[in-house]
Amino acid sequence: MKHSLLLTSLTLIAASGLAQAAAAPASAFTTTGNLSFTSDYVFRGITQNGGKTALQGGFDVSHTDGLSAGVWAANVNWANTTLEVDAYAAYGFSLTKDITASVGYIGYIYEGNSALNTSELNVSATAYGLTAKISYATTHYFGIAGSGTKYYELNYAYDIAAVKGLSLALHYGLTDGKSAASNDKDYAIALSYPVLGFTGTLAYSNGSGSYAGIYEGITAVSLKKTF
Repeated sequence: MKHSLLLTSLTLIAASGLAQAAAAPASAFTTTGNLSFTSDYVFRGITQNGGKTALQGGFDVSHTDGLSAGVWAANVNWANTTLEVDAYAAYGFSLTKDITASVGYIGYIYEGNSALNTSELNVSATAYGLTAKISYATTHYFGIAGSGTKYYELNYAYDIAAVKGLSLALHYGLTDGKSAASNDKDYAIALSYPVLGFTGTLAYSNGSGSYAGIYEGITAVSLKKTF
């Protein structure tokens, strides 16, 4: 009888705890982290570390009302700097059932060479896997042009149904600056596939313009973990 009463009491306590847990509202915040290793860090068609490997990682927090913010870092090797740290924030919202939009800000900070530090405002819209985005430099553009430089880009993401887990990403970008030194085009194509709990990506990028020599066709392989 005592065992029966004890079992009944424990059952009621457990049920009460489950009911309270079920009644507790879900957190409005979501946090994620990421860590990746790549054979070459390429940004807007330009290698950021001279073809050498890079370790990258970041942390993001988002709210159900559409606000998000984060920080991301990577080792680099150009213009006397070895570390890039990006800090960013955005607000995302729906325009229609099928179209979403976002407005945001990002600051690029370079350890050892503050002359490269840059900040941008951006706006984007996404529909059916296609994203159109415009970034506007509010300060000088990575030390080569004044504020007002714009970067236009189109990105397309597609899951290849014939191979489960395989996805395709396409990119085209155009830099529109106030000088010839900042007018360039770049494009990239990438395939991603799950590899031992990571996302493995094979990417090819190229471009044209004033950066001849570092705009050469670049093939990079990376592994990324999101947690």
